[in-house]
Amino acid sequence: MQALSKELKDKIIKALEARQAKLPCPRCGHQSFIILDGFFNPTLQTAGEEPVREGPSVPMVVVICKQCGFISQHALGILGLLGQDQSPPPGQKIPS
Repeated sequence: MQALSKELKDKIIKALEARQAKLPCPRCGHQSFIILDGFFNPTLQTAGEEPVREGPSVPMVVVICKQCGFISQHALGILGLLGQDQSPPPGQKIPS
């Protein structure tokens, strides 16, 4: 897996700051975070369905508190960061 570029991490930071995601960690109050070097793409499940491995998903960036390890996830679509190569499967819409 290739690490996220500094340029992409800077875009992520700017997108989060533009949406006022600037508060300290909700668990420990620390103000330093790291961005995980990759995206998280959990599969959506429907109620009562057996767990599945494939299907619609929400691509996310993961931000981790440097002090306590608290993890927050942010949807790339909402941040305006879904590129052509990262778009959802046909028929899937990410809310805006």
